[in-house]
Amino acid sequence: MTKAWQGCDAVRPYRRAYLGWHGLAWAGATIAYQPFLSFLLPLKIIGIGGHPDPILLSKAVLLGGVTAGFANLGWGLVGDRVVARGGGRRWLILAGLVGVLLSYVMLALASTPTGLLLALFGFQLVLNLLLSALVATAADEVPVHDKGLLGGVLCIGAPAGALVSVVTTLPGMSVERGLLWIAAMITILVLPYALQQRYPVQRGPQQSPTTVGEPAEAQSFMLLWLVRLLLQIASKAVFFFLIYYFAETVGQVLPAAIAQLTLIAALIAPPAALFLGRVSDQYGCHRVVLLAMIAVMASGLVIMAIQRDLVSAVLGYLVFASSAAISLSLHSGYSMLRLPVGLASGKGLGLLNLANTLPAVAVAALGTAIVPQHGYRTLCWILAGAVVVAGSFLIPRKP
Repeated sequence: MTKAWQGCDAVRPYRRAYLGWHGLAWAGATIAYQPFLSFLLPLKIIGIGGHPDPILLSKAVLLGGVTAGFANLGWGLVGDRVVARGGGRRWLILAGLVGVLLSYVMLALASTPTGLLLALFGFQLVLNLLLSALVATAADEVPVHDKGLLGGVLCIGAPAGALVSVVTTLPGMSVERGLLWIAAMITILVLPYALQQRYPVQRGPQQSPTTVGEPAEAQSFMLLWLVRLLLQIASKAVFFFLIYYFAETVGQVLPAAIAQLTLIAALIAPPAALFLGRVSDQYGCHRVVLLAMIAVMASGLVIMAIQRDLVSAVLGYLVFASSAAISLSLHSGYSMLRLPVGLASGKGLGLLNLANTLPAVAVAALGTAIVPQHGYRTLCWILAGAVVVAGSFLIPRKP
């Protein structure tokens, strides 16, 4: 196709079935990293050294987080250049898919700590090519009236990743077999979307920066970035310390039971996110719906902080985890809607993605400074406060 494609309404008219194909591709992209980073990477480290190595795991997490943040932004800029010249991002999706498959071979063959870290570096580079191209393509091609629903669709990735994580940790499933199984799944899910004909770019009109109660575009986008940063800090802190939280507050709980709770929360979130995304599109209340879910998220943390038995602890976690997944998904759709004029999708969403990777540093600091002296209940109160502050950034300011 030529440059005439960009903005051409006659190329392939948008249909809502697009969201289904994109949802499957996003589920595949989530499967590409969630089972590996959560379960297979620690098992690979044990396989290399013969025992758990928290230092090597910490190095891998830090390297992966830094690489992911900057790679996602860099690939976003590359995709923007391609679109500006009249091309499309789908060949970048294909390149990312092929790269991820090849990186699995490197990860499977790694036999030393250095080799594993190098393979992990390559994996994060190509993984974020896939992720960046997928999310920027949807931001370009989904019209304004379906951006909220798109945010709900992005929530499908979490349960898909959780289900595959269960499969890859079944008895007798080696790291190599797990990677092979994941490779087959992501190919099946991503390839149909990647091979589709391109749609015209449909970046919709932004809300006027002079609208009453709306800050200027750049400030609005920065506030959205801070909102996501705080929500991700809360989400990742609870995820990383969940086993220890239950052990301290209600006694020892089997990791398998906690994994099942995580899966239940992941299954609750998508239907609710899809419904709320559709409602926000129909009534133009994206911010109000997002604020409501952030309030629910904070209430879940409060329940986790004040609970006195296992039932209330489980209830608090389910409320928090499901609402956190919904909030982050709806935030993605709302952020696509609020990208400032002149800020291309790849660059804008790449900057926003830094709020997904930087929280690892804050979580480590909280775990070191708060937990040893004050415990996990205090941590929950602090995280609840952070979530409330995040919500306050979304409240309209009077000029």
